[in-house]
Amino acid sequence: MGCIILDGKIGLIGAISTLIGIMVGAAIFILLGPLAAQTGPSLTLAFLLGAIPALFGSVYYMQLGSIFPSSGGSYIFASRLLNPTLGILAGFFMVFAGVGAVGMLALGFINYLSFYFTNIPVIPIALLTILFFFFINFLGIRFANKLQVFMVGWMVLALLIFIIFGFLHQQSAEFVAFDKGPFLRNGVSGLLMAAVLSFYSYAGYGIVTEIGGEIKNPQENTPLAIIISLVTVALIYMGVSYICTSIVPIDEFIGFSASIPMTASLFLPNWVVDLIAVGGFLAIFTTLNAIMLVIPQELAVMGNEGVISKLFTKKHQKFGTPYISLVLLSVVPMILIISGISETVFATMTIVGLLISGLIMGFSALKIFKKASREYEHAIIRIPKPLLITFSILGIISSFLFTVLAILDAPVVGGLAIVLIVFTMIYSRKKNLSILSSTNLNDGIDIKN
Repeated sequence: MGCIILDGKIGLIGAISTLIGIMVGAAIFILLGPLAAQTGPSLTLAFLLGAIPALFGSVYYMQLGSIFPSSGGSYIFASRLLNPTLGILAGFFMVFAGVGAVGMLALGFINYLSFYFTNIPVIPIALLTILFFFFINFLGIRFANKLQVFMVGWMVLALLIFIIFGFLHQQSAEFVAFDKGPFLRNGVSGLLMAAVLSFYSYAGYGIVTEIGGEIKNPQENTPLAIIISLVTVALIYMGVSYICTSIVPIDEFIGFSASIPMTASLFLPNWVVDLIAVGGFLAIFTTLNAIMLVIPQELAVMGNEGVISKLFTKKHQKFGTPYISLVLLSVVPMILIISGISETVFATMTIVGLLISGLIMGFSALKIFKKASREYEHAIIRIPKPLLITFSILGIISSFLFTVLAILDAPVVGGLAIVLIVFTMIYSRKKNLSILSSTNLNDGIDIKN
């Protein structure tokens, strides 16, 4: 069976914008205070440590993306290198993460908005937010990606202004030095807890592989987008956290409800603070837009391969949008919001979905040298075998440990994950998915640059 590939429409800048938009969320504008309460001035180090598991995973995602430059990466990687059942399980967990992300971001938008406006009707605004981005992405991937580049550009500019002028303020004669307190506010354990929480900020690092078939020159641009985006985001997080903990006393900063705008107001004019505050809104919008741009491709590819209904491959005649997949990704979180699911549960769904899918990708990468040695030799990017195996094993271990920690925080999500696993196993047996195994690993993959 062939996998769906669309004409390449997204360049390297667009792919980078998609990933940065996913990783830089509203949390950095709101939740730096609680993180600082865990570890104090060592917050910058916590963000560096939090990037390490993402670095492990990014190595094998880069290699897999270079070998299989197809849309629906999670399903394609696992089905080709492991088996169709694990492929569909990886795909389902990616959709699981997408549903969680849409719900979390819609509610997160209300929370951020409430810092500036009171008495906001939560459910109606959350539903309207989802509907707005549904229509944006219904107009097609090209339009959605252009909007993504613009929003990410504004957001990154706002954060760079904050970092640069914050550093200049710290060096100026106007700055009054203060006692920062102990570097490790709560010892090594506090630092490690902050590092675990900060990892959530990097969790979407491999999601660009879901639209590999939409990217120009995907064998090269997909891996480049992953590493450039991850390094950029890590530097932004470290820079922002350094400025915040250097300019504001920790005990005062912990109480900030909107961390970056409130810190910026200490050394920037009001109109620049407003520009940065808008960056907080765009941080939510870029992530929400990227999720709704990417996840429907997973369902479309699985439908095209016959593992789920062909309905999910239906595309709008004018815009080329897999609209049934997009409807599912919009309607399910809307129903869950109306039913009263909390933002915490949605957030944990996102993390668990991405981590379990990433764990399966780690096992897939270990099979490259046995099942895809020829494809590996012809890949534009070839990560040395010892390094790839080492990082894959470390990625599997870290993904598993972080999954356990996330489920302990919200056990109901663990129950949902078990239900999804059992359902997939029963569904796989009923569908006899083994007949979909391909003797040609790249069967049906038509790369169009």
